[in-house]
Amino acid sequence: MILNVYREGVDKSSNVLKNIDENDSVEIQRIKELLNIFDLNYISNNLRHILGITKENSLDCFEKGINEYRVIDGNKKFRVILYIRLSVEDGDIIDGDVSKSIRNQLLYLLTECKNKNWEVVAIFCEEGISGADDSRPEWLKALKYCECGNTEIFLCKSQSRFSRSMEMIEKYLHKEFISWNVRFVGLVDNTDTDIQGNKKTRQINGLVNEWQVEDQSINTRKILRNKKSNGLFTGSFAPYGYIKDPKDKYRLVIDELAAKVVKDIFSMYANGIGYHLICKKLNEDKVPTPTEYKKLQGSKFYCGYSAVNKRITYKVEKGDTLEKIAIETHSVVKDIMEYNNLQNEEIQEGQIIVIPIRPTWNYDTIRKILKDETYIGTLVQGKVEGKSYKDKTQVKIPEEKWIKVPHCHKAIIDKETWELVSARFKNRGRTRVTKNGEVHIFSKKVYCGCCGKVFQRNLCHVKGGKQAYMQCKERKRTGDFICNNNKAIRYDDLEKLVLEQINQQVEKYYDMSQIEKQYYEKRIDNEVDNNIKVLESEKNQCTSLINKKQRALTMLYDDRANGVVDVTEFALIKNQYSIDIDEYTKRITQINNEIYELEKSKSTQKNKEKILKKYNKIDKLTRVIIDEFIDKIYIGNIDSETKKRQFRILWNINLD
Repeated sequence: MILNVYREGVDKSSNVLKNIDENDSVEIQRIKELLNIFDLNYISNNLRHILGITKENSLDCFEKGINEYRVIDGNKKFRVILYIRLSVEDGDIIDGDVSKSIRNQLLYLLTECKNKNWEVVAIFCEEGISGADDSRPEWLKALKYCECGNTEIFLCKSQSRFSRSMEMIEKYLHKEFISWNVRFVGLVDNTDTDIQGNKKTRQINGLVNEWQVEDQSINTRKILRNKKSNGLFTGSFAPYGYIKDPKDKYRLVIDELAAKVVKDIFSMYANGIGYHLICKKLNEDKVPTPTEYKKLQGSKFYCGYSAVNKRITYKVEKGDTLEKIAIETHSVVKDIMEYNNLQNEEIQEGQIIVIPIRPTWNYDTIRKILKDETYIGTLVQGKVEGKSYKDKTQVKIPEEKWIKVPHCHKAIIDKETWELVSARFKNRGRTRVTKNGEVHIFSKKVYCGCCGKVFQRNLCHVKGGKQAYMQCKERKRTGDFICNNNKAIRYDDLEKLVLEQINQQVEKYYDMSQIEKQYYEKRIDNEVDNNIKVLESEKNQCTSLINKKQRALTMLYDDRANGVVDVTEFALIKNQYSIDIDEYTKRITQINNEIYELEKSKSTQKNKEKILKKYNKIDKLTRVIIDEFIDKIYIGNIDSETKKRQFRILWNINLD
């Protein structure tokens, strides 16, 4: 049963404005003189704070049937509601002072009400929300207030403050307001639904306002895309492992605590540890998930799938134990005991306990981190995009259209580790793990030389224990119908064979003369570096041309405003400039992708040399070594005459 409901910060002993004192600004003093607080049924919270109002809003002001539509005679005043919306695009915010902008607009509207002898009964105020958005909370409240019959006049600074959507103008000003007996008045543009000949003007204004929002949306997208193409981070929240540079919001810097976790994840995966064991270790060590970590750092980041701060109220049933409850609710016994101050695990039927749900690491989070190129210093943006300025639904963009710019920030993961991990993702499908959670060293590496299907690992019972074999999966699945490669190969024999072949590659490198090694190194660098220089030069030219076109576009708007060019000339020149800017921006994106691929190939070649220098002679194979040296292994059938088996390796490193 609810005993009491209250809102923090409200002084119920006072129902009036704070007394006017000498510290109040001129606007505040004048607003307090013009506003009758006792007539107000509703006022937005941001205005409460600015004006110091503690009077409670009426609880029934949004209920239908409270007031009937009234006919105003000489003894009654028109009831009016004020709607205030700050418009950044129209320069409403003065020197970054939101409060001052609101006060000025409110004073303007209240002065008109005083001159007309109108009674202000409600004030609705919004900040930083587009006029094209038809889901504005205070705007919807104002419409509901009108529908309930609690006002005769809806007053705004201008029609564009009410809405910049032609659809909403037609729906409310020319339909719903008529049925609700509500008059709309916009002061600056002389909009008044009581003036019959004013309708065409309202419709023209509605179209112009909508066009303006559409143009601004297009321009904003172009500017953002240009920033992304030039390596400026434009996201609201930095990726896990980074924070925004306090001195430059467009640049990422490493967050050392989170970066250590990222390094551990890459290290474990590169060394053959699967998703399951990685998640298990992080969860056992109580490492905060990315969402939980951001919350702990004071971020306002929100993820709809996260369990951060989730609590379950549970009534204990017959036969329940804390362990059983913890398993059912995906919680931990220790956490339940600590949260409910339980001294032991004994619980009684009917007892009410609160179960905290701890956010946990999962396969999807690990995979997302391992595939994120941000960690090698490449800024990847443009993965999603809003449908339009009217529909904010996010649409996924194909990967080939993502904007990738290398060397934008310090890397957390070195190229060598990245290449090792990337090699694990080259083959589609899940790699098979052993019972201890580790990936066996030949998983997704060995294929049939006859049908091309994967060789799978099987265990067979033999005298003295179990023996591992590898054989064609397709042959086994179809019973020799498709593939006749019917002989398995012992796992340990394959290890010996592969180890011998890898050591031969290492020996080849050390047998090369110093001149041959130097040639091998220079051959990697020269051609790639020359191509990158040409592309960088072209990129700088494109950036310069974009800036030039944008400056010319700004001057064109000034010429149109001053009457130097007519409407037709303006439209033609503007369209051509916009087309040129789009083309240059697209080319910059292509150049960034080409540079990225060139540097990737260069890095891959250099990484090969590092690997060869790292080993002298290899005594035992590991998953890491196989990933470094080998792309695929093909095992063919046994020749009936020679009794030998075809064996072919596709190398990542090949000095031939």
